[in-house]
Amino acid sequence: MSIKPTAALSALKLIQNEVTNDFHIVGLEDTAQLIVSDLNCKVLLRREVINEELVSISSFRKGTYIAKIITEGGTVEKKVVKT
Repeated sequence: MSIKPTAALSALKLIQNEVTNDFHIVGLEDTAQLIVSDLNCKVLLRREVINEELVSISSFRKGTYIAKIITEGGTVEKKVVKT
């Protein structure tokens, strides 16, 4: 059984600023739980976020990470790259 994302989840965008090593999530209607993990599934950051709240990954090593955004409407995963 597959679960189709709602329109609100499909509208979520993760916008990165590679110069300042941070990102924000656009399209949240309410608060969401954010979990950032490395590709080995080690959780590096877990916090509640609101729409367009700045999230810093400046303390992370260079590499690729997964940002899991959990809302009442479901869960979305986005790729984050620290350069």
